[in-house]
Amino acid sequence: MRPADRERVLEIASDDSTDYLPDVFDSWVADPGSNFQAAEVDGVVVGVQRMRPIARRVMFYEGLRVAADHRRRGIGRAMLREAIRESRGLGFAWLRLYSESHDAARLFTSEGFRLLADCVVWTALRVEGGDPPRLAAPSEAGTLAERLRQDPSLTAYGGVNADWHGTLDVDADLLESLADQGLVRVAAGGRGLALIRGGSRRRLPVTFLAGSGAALQDLLTALRFEADGVDMAGVVVLAPEHHPAAGDLAAVGYHHADDEGHAYVYALEL
Repeated sequence: MRPADRERVLEIASDDSTDYLPDVFDSWVADPGSNFQAAEVDGVVVGVQRMRPIARRVMFYEGLRVAADHRRRGIGRAMLREAIRESRGLGFAWLRLYSESHDAARLFTSEGFRLLADCVVWTALRVEGGDPPRLAAPSEAGTLAERLRQDPSLTAYGGVNADWHGTLDVDADLLESLADQGLVRVAAGGRGLALIRGGSRRRLPVTFLAGSGAALQDLLTALRFEADGVDMAGVVVLAPEHHPAAGDLAAVGYHHADDEGHAYVYALEL
């Protein structure tokens, strides 16, 4: 990509001071396994998007941005349709995405995407003085996956991990991979489970939560201890609006943060 085009993309992203795109843009463009696309009008970049395979038959769609002065002209829709066409042509069975934008969600549903999970945000401040939760070992993945198949939380999440890095199926393969990275926390007897998104610095982010009752409450409390131990402000949990463990979250000091919006996970069968 030409230097002028790079600056234009960063300018588009600067419309939102919280946009993560400037932090990842260079690595996205340099990634040989992804497809980074730009839309131009009269030789000027006005939109960008990215696609990358995250599983054998699953393409992940992310990074759709349209310049503020070119919105409501059908550019975003045209780009999304091109991503769908290309993913289908490459033989993928599914196109998935994660979005925190309600307006964008309307675009995706109008193009045939199905909502897998509408996650709200629960937060809790860190707590001093206790032990952090146990990290699951990769060898436990099969047992944990079997237990999850009986847990209503899996259905609430649409079967996938609500992680903006990639909405992968929550199965034995994913649990083994995340456990190998130290990103799986478990309660006693495996009766509670939390998947952590790596790379965060401000709050400990949970992208998938399963279990119920006292064991899960102990795990949720231990996550607050862990946040304190790694000098984070607290814990943030993405949980579907009707998560079966909402009562457990509230019981141990987590609060539904209305002001932090939603996280939507969508999928389109190609």
